[in-house]
Amino acid sequence: MRASALALFLLAVPVWGAAPKAAPPELISVAPIGGRPGASFEATLRGKNLEGVTRVWSPSEGLTAEVLGVESGKTDKDPDALKVRFHFTKALTVGAHDLRVITPQGLSNAVQMLAHEQPAVQESAEAHDLPRQAQKIEAWPAVVHGRIAEVGEVDFYSLQVKAGQELLFRTFSSAPLDPGVEIYELTGSWFDPDRPTRLAFADEPVEYPDEPVETVLRYRFDKAGEYLVRVNGFWGYGGADHVYALLIDPAPDGPVDWPPATPESLWTERTWRRPLDEDRMARLAGRTVAEAEPAKIQVLDADAEVTQLPVEPPKISGPTLVVGSIERAGDIDKVRFSVAEGDNLTFEIQTPEKSLPELNPLLRIVDDKGVEALTNVWSRVNANGNISKQIYPKTQYSFPRAGEFTLEIRDITAVYGGRGMDYKVLIRPFVPHLGEAHVGPDRVNLVAGKAQNLNVVIDQEEGYEGLATFSIEGLPPGVEALMGADVDPDSPPPFNEGKKERFTTKSQKATFVLMPAADAPLTPTPVAARIYARPAVGGKLGEKILAKQILMMVVADATESPETGVLTDGR
Repeated sequence: MRASALALFLLAVPVWGAAPKAAPPELISVAPIGGRPGASFEATLRGKNLEGVTRVWSPSEGLTAEVLGVESGKTDKDPDALKVRFHFTKALTVGAHDLRVITPQGLSNAVQMLAHEQPAVQESAEAHDLPRQAQKIEAWPAVVHGRIAEVGEVDFYSLQVKAGQELLFRTFSSAPLDPGVEIYELTGSWFDPDRPTRLAFADEPVEYPDEPVETVLRYRFDKAGEYLVRVNGFWGYGGADHVYALLIDPAPDGPVDWPPATPESLWTERTWRRPLDEDRMARLAGRTVAEAEPAKIQVLDADAEVTQLPVEPPKISGPTLVVGSIERAGDIDKVRFSVAEGDNLTFEIQTPEKSLPELNPLLRIVDDKGVEALTNVWSRVNANGNISKQIYPKTQYSFPRAGEFTLEIRDITAVYGGRGMDYKVLIRPFVPHLGEAHVGPDRVNLVAGKAQNLNVVIDQEEGYEGLATFSIEGLPPGVEALMGADVDPDSPPPFNEGKKERFTTKSQKATFVLMPAADAPLTPTPVAARIYARPAVGGKLGEKILAKQILMMVVADATESPETGVLTDGR
């Protein structure tokens, strides 16, 4: 009787959704992390929700893969392991390439792979975490593919060099790994014949917004012999997803642009590495409704002999790109310029090779009496009541009076200088324009019949007071983009923000509601939708500006299965 009553009770209790909602795939790492064009090799992709992967996808021509199988994680916290075989055709361009996977729940995030010209060397399975156990690199150039598999692990490699040879060591790594590279000579000591002597070390000095964590180390060997190269994780971190490629090449004469840029870089306004060149004024004019031809930019070499002599600094007029370097500790480059009352000038800085915090460019503008008018240091009171000071790559200023001023360019520490401490400083008038666009996701998985919002924010630079129109092109079939409205989250009242108008900008925001029809066809591969902004000034429209390209897929609603997520009372 009790058993029958219990059965009736269980039948009467409603089941409020039995199965968890299926989630899109997420990738963490791929190992090995690259290969040569023309090669085929097996690799492992690790991530979440990789069961049911139907395809490995890349936007790059010449990169394909076939799925070999998947091993699910033992627990919900353990990643899945997807075995694939990659095919790099000879037409695949050298550089970084995005890689994603597709499941019935949609498209994954991207991990990057490196296509490299140098021969590939795989890390040995034998122990090589001690100097005497170093894995021998028989020839270089080469790219060593390895992994810091455990906490505290280090990998030693040995190579022969000739006297006077200068080599370049670079890393290309997965997101979890922050790699460091060291060079050693096996000298021994009285107490330990296997003791190595460290000759050089490189890691990015500190993790900083918009700065890569990859290592670049250039070293000239004074004498011939065998040397050791050690790879390790910052603070000794390691794990199955801490994958790296170590590139070993003869050092080039000029600066090295590393890591390789991702294709189709979008406009950036306030970063240290965005390009400054003689076409800057023309590109700015393309982001507004220009009524006149953009002014020409003259170039001044700040390291030319005339600027190094104890004479008056050179005087500039009109937009000028000052190109120079901090050649030695305490080096200061100077240029003079004149302004009229009310002139609005923008000062932009690019650090092409070394950047913050190795090179900290300080701009200081003083009048003819030596009184400081402005710098590129933003001082403000932060949330805990302390004063925060930070240098910025863009400063704008309205001069309240006419006069002659001197621009001083130096490193803020006055203790660093030398190779790689290069800079470009552009002095130009205001160009009111649409600046950088901020769009959150790089992929959107749309569920058929369900709406999803997408916010677009674009900056109004240098007093831009016009409008911005937005549009989306290339949506998947059956998907409509409607204009909507979203509520901005509350923000705490600001403390003393200092002279923020010199360093920040206002913004405009738009919200799209992406509405796939209930019968919208499912997309087997991603569709590249493009969001465009367009300036509107004085009743005139400017040219379209690409704000963001987003990969979109339409997937089935996994919650509509009659076996899961259905309310039932057992009748």
